[in-house]
Amino acid sequence: MRRGYATLHNLAANIILKLETGNDNAGISLVSKPMPAETNVSDSFKQVWAKIFPFLIILMFIPPVYNMVSLLVREKETRIKESMHMMGMGESAYWLSWYAYYTLVSTVIVLLAWGVLMINCIVYTNSFLVLCFLFLFA
Repeated sequence: MRRGYATLHNLAANIILKLETGNDNAGISLVSKPMPAETNVSDSFKQVWAKIFPFLIILMFIPPVYNMVSLLVREKETRIKESMHMMGMGESAYWLSWYAYYTLVSTVIVLLAWGVLMINCIVYTNSFLVLCFLFLFA
């Protein structure tokens, strides 16, 4: 192996050795041996799961988005927002109510998905990190 940090380290060690001993024939040889590892076992479930998982994550958030768009269009048709505005409700209260409602809906979906994933699907990962990932995605 004649590249990388090990080669540079060996070169520096040889220069220092020759300078300290005063012997031009002194040297340290670089020996590289691969680290032993267990045999690789192919897991077909993992390969399929890696392809389907992102699609399922996106798929679980489609119904709330569809519902939100449908309700916003219905509200636009019936002019409920204008009626509430005439009664004294401010813009920030109106949009904050939408945000609070869909934050609650997304939290319920995230908690259900997190519970299902933590049963047997995601075993070796910190469960809090998975919960944070799902919640931030929502």
